[in-house]
Amino acid sequence: MFSTFSSPRARIGEVLAIRWKDVNFETEPPTITISGTVIMEKGRGAYRQDHPKTKAGFRTMKVPPFAVQTLQRRYSAKQPKPEDMLFPSSTGTVRSPHNFRRQWRDARAGSPFEWVTPHVFRKSVATLIDQEYSSKQAAAQLGHSGTAITEKHYIAKATQSPDLTAVLQKFGTASLSGPEGMSM
Repeated sequence: MFSTFSSPRARIGEVLAIRWKDVNFETEPPTITISGTVIMEKGRGAYRQDHPKTKAGFRTMKVPPFAVQTLQRRYSAKQPKPEDMLFPSSTGTVRSPHNFRRQWRDARAGSPFEWVTPHVFRKSVATLIDQEYSSKQAAAQLGHSGTAITEKHYIAKATQSPDLTAVLQKFGTASLSGPEGMSM
């Protein structure tokens, strides 16, 4: 359920910091605001920090319909208070990112999906958004302040060049007509 709508777009700590008051079903489409992150501190444990990792990390994201349906079912079943965590620990408190990572490892152990990590979701979403829109949109979705990190670490490098035969045909046609047909 966690990966269904949040993990691909946000860091684990950001997802674990989402409260029900950060979910807005009234907008069209509904949104989730990333306004904090979960921090682990020795002697204090896991707690919600009231700002994300970076300034660019604070963002309101539109939620796709499949995730809205999941959120609405969860909301109806739990009837949470606005301050309640979207993904609480088993005791209803802030869930530790370390515990989540362990649970995720355990859940996929021995399956064909052992290679799937939360980071794979972020990379997949960044690549898809880059292919459909741009690296700038991918960076904004992931909460990066610019495209450099997104392009270097998150967007898969193309293994096949795009179909540019039409523009290359223009080059070939211009070459056959001589230097005057070529613009330099």
